[in-house]
Amino acid sequence: MHQKETHFVKNSIEASIRLILFFSLIAFCLIILMPFLSILLGGIILSVAAAPILFFLRSRFNMSDKWAAILITTVALVTFILPSYLLIHSLVNEFTDFLAKEKSVELTSLIENLKGLPVVNNSLYDFIKKITSDSSVVLKEHASQIETLGIATLSFIGGLGIGLIHFLASVVIAGFFLAYSKKSAALADKLFIRVAGKNGEEFSHIAERTIQNVTKGIIGVAFIESVLAAFGFFMAGVPLAGVWTIVCLMLSIIQIGIVPLAVPIVIYMFYNSDPLTATLLAVWLTLVYLLEHLLKPILLGKGAPVPMPIIFIGVLGGFVAGGFIGMFLGAVIFSIAYKLFLVWLENDIQKVSEQEGIE
Repeated sequence: MHQKETHFVKNSIEASIRLILFFSLIAFCLIILMPFLSILLGGIILSVAAAPILFFLRSRFNMSDKWAAILITTVALVTFILPSYLLIHSLVNEFTDFLAKEKSVELTSLIENLKGLPVVNNSLYDFIKKITSDSSVVLKEHASQIETLGIATLSFIGGLGIGLIHFLASVVIAGFFLAYSKKSAALADKLFIRVAGKNGEEFSHIAERTIQNVTKGIIGVAFIESVLAAFGFFMAGVPLAGVWTIVCLMLSIIQIGIVPLAVPIVIYMFYNSDPLTATLLAVWLTLVYLLEHLLKPILLGKGAPVPMPIIFIGVLGGFVAGGFIGMFLGAVIFSIAYKLFLVWLENDIQKVSEQEGIE
């Protein structure tokens, strides 16, 4: 009896030590990965989203996965690096350029037109006019507020730059996953089966389809729309065009669209630019808006769209938690969670699979 108790205690101690070592290993791995977690998740999401392109290159041109991954990664980096540089460069310079125009005829004309608006009272009008007539006095009176605004602006631009670097790093990581796409897909299926049992492979396919739907139909369309809108802003000479480009991107991702921003910008340009430029900008932004509604059904394909509140919460929560790249990750991850929650709620994986267009 004593030997059995001793043996039991010995086995218990050994099991406890193994568990401690196992969980310590997991904890250290998480600590190591934590600074790169958002980049790694971004790479996984981008690789899944780009998988159909890889399959096309493999079947149509008989490319190996490695060469197809190199081609996709190179094109993606070139596509994003140049616009990213131009965007950050414009954000750094545009605030200064905008403030340098405060004594221009266009801004003065706009201030005079503001006087007739019901929302602009006399005190606000006098303050705005004071800025345009003698900015040095205002700068002295509100130096601390202007300094705070400047620091916040630089922090935003710096955060945007870091977010873009993280995004480009995710593109590179996605390239590695694509180069070993067959092994990556098999590993993902095994992981889902291990977690979800017999329905794990179907869960994996639903997650894959959701990523592709959201990235193509929502984030992809938002990116195209914001790039086209940015082209119109820069060509028309809209002040702070880089800022409005970012706002366009965010409004498009959360499914509000560019109209709430485009309308006041066009009105501003009619007051402060020649009628032809303002008219051409209005026509261009209208075409961009129509293109969004044309592309979205095509790129979403057969998959059921994710409700706007899910995207909205994912974008805002992701932006607060992870900055610029978190905005994209939040939309995709929250959408996946929503789809998998539907499977659990309805307890009918076949139904959800059919909705997602999974054979």
